[in-house]
Amino acid sequence: MINGKCIKLARESLGLSQSKLSELLGIAQATLSRFEKGVLTVTPEFVSKIAKTLNYPASFFEKDIRIAGETSLFYRKRSSMTVRELSILESKISILSKSIDEMLESINIPELRIPSIEPTADNSPQEIAYKIRNYLGISAGPIDNIVSLLEKNGVIVMFLDVDDMDKFDGLTMFTTNQAPVIWINRNIPNDRKRFSLAHELGHLVMHLRSENLEKPEDHKEKEANEFAGEFLMPESQCKEDLYNLKYKDLGMKKYYWKVSKAAIIYRAKELKCISEQTSRYLYVTLGRHGERKNESVQVPIDNPKIVNRMFDLHISELNYSMEELSDIVGLMPDEINSELFSENKSVSIKPRKILLNF
Repeated sequence: MINGKCIKLARESLGLSQSKLSELLGIAQATLSRFEKGVLTVTPEFVSKIAKTLNYPASFFEKDIRIAGETSLFYRKRSSMTVRELSILESKISILSKSIDEMLESINIPELRIPSIEPTADNSPQEIAYKIRNYLGISAGPIDNIVSLLEKNGVIVMFLDVDDMDKFDGLTMFTTNQAPVIWINRNIPNDRKRFSLAHELGHLVMHLRSENLEKPEDHKEKEANEFAGEFLMPESQCKEDLYNLKYKDLGMKKYYWKVSKAAIIYRAKELKCISEQTSRYLYVTLGRHGERKNESVQVPIDNPKIVNRMFDLHISELNYSMEELSDIVGLMPDEINSELFSENKSVSIKPRKILLNF
């Protein structure tokens, strides 16, 4: 049975309007609209044409996929994105979340070990971040492999290709199988990726499993930023290092702490290591050197591996062919490689359902 909602998802994931797809298919837009709403039945022959046009396997259009935008806390910057950008993002994440869920039917990933802690007057986001560092056994100083740290503790990380969406940094969502996934814009600088991961971890710890549904979104964002600042640069470990910060020191500090120069300036001001006047001067000087948007000094980041390994296990241990796996995850082979597994494909692990070990 064809699910018309999947036609809409596939179309929107490619940024195609209904009128454009109907033109490509050689049908009236009214007919396509009825297909998407399930009012008209799509013949198997025409499903093949839709699948070929949109580059999805025909089996994809029979899947039951939850729309990401229908879930709570899906995206906290709706007002900053266009309708088209939001529809592309929601569709991509909906489709890829279903792909992950399909593979989770046969693969066990590490159990989620990150606790849920509610911020209170006596337990600030900064204090929670410090406790989480200790709970996860993070040594003093900067966090080197933040992606690996999250994945070892049961959080799936996905770097998502979203062209020309510089207003999207990241978001966290549980799949239908309750696997937490942090989605990060692959095209933003690595220092911004790292901060976004820490920010989203803050939401996972403090908000996504909270029973407090009345807290304003801007308050949650503020708390997540405070969490991220302390998680990446603990006050007790960085305050002396940032005291009397100079512009010439920013490159070295960025390379060490692996956060942006702008974040270092903000953290130094927040911890009263520099004055408000000095922070304004440093921000202005960044701008004069053309570094407010594109900073010099690049920092490394490790690549996500969980989904990559699940794919490898389906091929190497469960003996699925690429064509069979394509039907399961609802993506064409070329899309599997580009969307899910473009990073770091050679991984050696021991299977067994199959358990991923890190």
